[in-house]
Amino acid sequence: MTSLANVVAGVVGAVGFAVTLGAGYLIVRGPFLGGATLSPRPLLATLAVFIVGVAVFAWGVTQYARL
Repeated sequence: MTSLANVVAGVVGAVGFAVTLGAGYLIVRGPFLGGATLSPRPLLATLAVFIVGVAVFAWGVTQYARL
């Protein structure tokens, strides 16, 4: 039986992973996949979302592993 804390930590980790994948795709689609490159401000905002996504993913996964 899983606890509610385990489920919450797993969901937080999954959301962080999804945010990281989405932001990473937006960052690399221009130079590496032939798409249009984002302008500087949206690119910086996407980079910030990517970093936050990595932090949320890491927190969720470590909490899930600890519980």
